[in-house]
Amino acid sequence: MRAILLTGVVLVAARAGLSAQDPLGAAKELYASAAYEDALTALNSVDGNSTAPDIARQADEYRAFSLYALGRTREAESVAESMIRKAPLLRLDAADVSPRIEMMFANVRKRLLPSLIRERFRVARAALDQKSFSDAEPPLTEARLLITDAEKLGVKDDGLVDLSVLVDGFLQLIRSVAEQQASPRSAATVTARATDAGTASRPGAPPPETAVRSETAVRPASTPAAAPSAPVSQSPVAVSGQRVYSIEDEDVSPPVALDQRMTAVTMEMTQMAKALHVSGVLEVLIDEAGLVADATIRQSVNVRFDNAVLRSARRWKYRPALKNGVPVRYIKTLAVVP
Repeated sequence: MRAILLTGVVLVAARAGLSAQDPLGAAKELYASAAYEDALTALNSVDGNSTAPDIARQADEYRAFSLYALGRTREAESVAESMIRKAPLLRLDAADVSPRIEMMFANVRKRLLPSLIRERFRVARAALDQKSFSDAEPPLTEARLLITDAEKLGVKDDGLVDLSVLVDGFLQLIRSVAEQQASPRSAATVTARATDAGTASRPGAPPPETAVRSETAVRPASTPAAAPSAPVSQSPVAVSGQRVYSIEDEDVSPPVALDQRMTAVTMEMTQMAKALHVSGVLEVLIDEAGLVADATIRQSVNVRFDNAVLRSARRWKYRPALKNGVPVRYIKTLAVVP
């Protein structure tokens, strides 16, 4: 009996000594031996503020594992949520991950992804509004990876399709700006190309098509002297007194285009825009009836082309956006690609 007691004392002392020297290592061993309460005690010695990020992440992992093994599912999910919010691209790499724990983490990620994607998009959009493309690229890249994860997990969110196109469009915008800065062209060259294109049409040739890409953005180009940029008017969100939703809002089904034709844009306007390698960004405010209440140019092509786009846009019709089944006002971002 005495020998058994001594053995128990030695084992407890050994655990305590190991915990004092390496609390994470002790916690892993305790978890592997199903001593989940002792594992949590050892993990309490890990200071997340002073340890290396990788050590702190592993400590959080095993804290969630231990809580889940003890049946404290809500607490385990809370730890998982905190980890995913800090590192949305988190991947569990511990050898002790069971299929049930993987499923728990996947369910938490599935619930959080729509809001995490929108948070990254809002940060990027604010940077883009300030023309700070270097600051916008990292959150956009992360948003693209999160959207891919959401698609794999089967996340149900009506706005993610539009967000996906919009994120890709802004990433394209940033790459195009970088290319233009690497090899700038003179305004005279651009003007000459525009003039050549304006006279290149031949009788019987089919008119070039102007594409309207929903919820996307394209590269901004410095507007040449021959085609001065139209002033960008105030955003419809700012001038409307009612609550206006957008792609950044969750639980809102975006409007569906019923008539989105560019009837006011002539062949000559399209040729000019193509020659200048410029695309426009447009915002339309869609009311509860699905009609365009206002339209705003956010990225100009040139004055004539912008005005034609606005004339067309004000005649567009949509199936209105819905929140909880009720029609709501919605601002939609589009790219006009000649």
